[in-house]
Amino acid sequence: MDINGWNYLFENLPHWRIREHFPYVYDQLTQSVTGKYAILIYSIAEVTMCNEVGCLAVFENREHPLLLLNAYKAHFPPQTPVFSANGRYMCLKSQVYLSDQNRVECPLLLLDLYERQFTVLTMDTHGHQIAIQNQTEKELVLHLTPCSNPSEESEQQESIQMAELLWHPFQEINMLERWLKR
Repeated sequence: MDINGWNYLFENLPHWRIREHFPYVYDQLTQSVTGKYAILIYSIAEVTMCNEVGCLAVFENREHPLLLLNAYKAHFPPQTPVFSANGRYMCLKSQVYLSDQNRVECPLLLLDLYERQFTVLTMDTHGHQIAIQNQTEKELVLHLTPCSNPSEESEQQESIQMAELLWHPFQEINMLERWLKR
């Protein structure tokens, strides 16, 4: 199957086949600026009123796509992934259901595409557009703009010190306990 020029057996991804049972399921593929990576939020469906989410798959190499990451225990609303200037880092808003607490947490997922690792940031990004404004080896600066009032006075900057982050390999993306340890 081909989505935006990325040919892969998407049907083999977990939860892909829900579209056989539910109407109005769709997918959203975004390429990195360099075209080296594809970020697919797939099997997007409405899970609660006005809350659409799907699973996440990250691919590398358009000619021969390689699945780098498949997150299907956390969920992702439709969005455009945000990349750092050099394409190394990418962040996405996510949702994690904590069944023992009967609540949903909405952390920001940060991927290091070069080192194949992820970390989870707990910051209030609900209702904000995110941009990676500045990035060095030691620091990442996120620029948060409220969707409802995008004036300069309401913008925020969050400085993230890379040495303070707890990174996990991509293979552990579906171990939800990794999402909760800070």
